[in-house]
Amino acid sequence: MLQTIFEHRVEAQAIFMVLLVLCALWRGSGPERAVALTMAGMKVAAEAYLAITEAKISLLDMDVAMATIDLVVCVVLVFVGLQANRMYTLWIAAFQIIALNAHIVREIATGISPLAYAIMYIAPSYFQLFILAGGIWCHARRERLFGPYRSWRRPPAGASLA
Repeated sequence: MLQTIFEHRVEAQAIFMVLLVLCALWRGSGPERAVALTMAGMKVAAEAYLAITEAKISLLDMDVAMATIDLVVCVVLVFVGLQANRMYTLWIAAFQIIALNAHIVREIATGISPLAYAIMYIAPSYFQLFILAGGIWCHARRERLFGPYRSWRRPPAGASLA
């Protein structure tokens, strides 16, 4: 059973991501949609890069294109995390920072174990998906119980920014 799960983890992750995007579009608001579509875009960009270049993911050296994709996604998720009226978006951004740092560590510390690199680079995406699922669920529950609420942080009307 466990062997089957490990053999099909990539497909299971892709299916889970598609379901999350659909749930975010259906029940989510701005932050949920932004995070879900950003993560889906990261997956599409990575798969397109690998298909176009016929490259394989290597854990022995840093792939600049994959690191660039992670950098762009990191910038977007940090921005969303700082602007969204949600706490979970900051957690998702933090896991993306870990994934981005994996590339930096791989480049600087050439003696790093490929397993350690894989854990730092790949594992955060699983946590991000589960956190996003929880965020979508909490948002839908909160709206059902208390009604609509603002999605983005902004200063109250008439507040001074000085």
